[in-house]
Amino acid sequence: MELTVTLTDLMDAIDRESEFDDYGYFLDPATGVTHFLWDGRADEVDDDAAFEALSERVDEFIKLPDRSLTDLYDRAEEFTAQQVADERQRAKLARACHKARRKRNIGLFLGEITKLGLNAEQRAYWDACDEEFVRRWCAEQGIAIEE
Repeated sequence: MELTVTLTDLMDAIDRESEFDDYGYFLDPATGVTHFLWDGRADEVDDDAAFEALSERVDEFIKLPDRSLTDLYDRAEEFTAQQVADERQRAKLARACHKARRKRNIGLFLGEITKLGLNAEQRAYWDACDEEFVRRWCAEQGIAIEE
């Protein structure tokens, strides 16, 4: 049986994922449902029997990838180069990208995005990057995506 996941559910869980191996969001390979696990236990399950049943199977679960592994500075630079047509705005954002990378503070870039009124465009671009990340991870894991 092929494991199938819902794209939006998986994207939401990966968006909240942490870099820690022992807790965070995991995918149940039997159901395709994501669960938040803490200390090897299914935290978000209120029903005691379901909690115990899930907790007994946590070793089978697949740890979701940490999206923070994606380089936000690269994304900022790509957005600037590929999505910003106005030369003046592109120059301002390029400076903001450089400063943000140097100071290790992506907020400097995002602040400039806000000043220039490009929030919706930047968010749409990063959402597309996130979706690509999730689709690539699923393909690597042999997981089918339900649209």
